[in-house]
Amino acid sequence: MGQVAAGEIETVKDGVIFQAPDGDKIFAMTDFMLSPISEFISWLMALMIVILLMTYLVTTADSAVLIVNTINAAGDEGPKARPHILFWGVALGAVVAALLLVGGLKAIQTVIGALPFSVVMMLMCFALIKAIYRDGLREKAGMPTPQPAE
Repeated sequence: MGQVAAGEIETVKDGVIFQAPDGDKIFAMTDFMLSPISEFISWLMALMIVILLMTYLVTTADSAVLIVNTINAAGDEGPKARPHILFWGVALGAVVAALLLVGGLKAIQTVIGALPFSVVMMLMCFALIKAIYRDGLREKAGMPTPQPAE
């Protein structure tokens, strides 16, 4: 059961895994590796892979929303920040949903590179200029610059 014959290696190299679509290669591999043992174990492993990938994506999106909100709220994590967290979470979900509806996974793979990052960078530049301008106004009025809590 643990031994792999030379003919099976050629089958793996030229067949099942190689010809599977990109998104299905991991499932083709687990199905091929575990099919001699049990079809149920192969299905269970595929389910576990999906759950782990979903957990990874959700925690990554959650971290991204938290970081964007912390930057925009100048470190404020109080109750006033909750609407902003909801806004950024919905905005991130809406962008992903729109990309999936427009062109499926290929659209996400194509756009995920530079375009969204360029928009974020432009918004960050605008926010930096706005913050510098407001700091200048604050200094002219004689108001102290807020310091982060220690």
